[in-house]
Amino acid sequence: MKNFRSLYCLIAFTIITGLVGLHLKSNSLVKPSTKFTGYQVLQLQLQSLKNNSKLGNDRGIEQVYMFAHPENKKITGPIKKFKKMIKSDAYSIFLDHNESKVGLVHQDQIHEIYLVKVTKNSSSRNFLWTLITYIDDNKNSFWYTVNVVSYEYKV
Repeated sequence: MKNFRSLYCLIAFTIITGLVGLHLKSNSLVKPSTKFTGYQVLQLQLQSLKNNSKLGNDRGIEQVYMFAHPENKKITGPIKKFKKMIKSDAYSIFLDHNESKVGLVHQDQIHEIYLVKVTKNSSSRNFLWTLITYIDDNKNSFWYTVNVVSYEYKV
């Protein structure tokens, strides 16, 4: 059963990564959906940031903004301000990074927290990436990113 779940996750990740590339190159962004899990949203956002230059015109950043929690957008938006924030020293390592590794820290029905290690060239940084569910007026539940903070720990 464990291998089946791993295979399912790999297939889902592959499909999402392909869809991100197709949607972003066709000038339409992937919109939040009740079908996406928190992990899938995280992977979509990481892949979008990784391919930001390849996609051109900061389409990767725009894709990430689509999955920012509506309450966060009130603080980090509009999109022009969000792009400036992502390009700042605090988050620029995400843009066109070489590799990301993701580990689950916490998961329940409404929260998911991941430890994300991002490597770009010879630099690496760790972040805690928090997603929560958001229920719209029609009682639909969506996963959105609510917080991404730098995280340093000693081994």
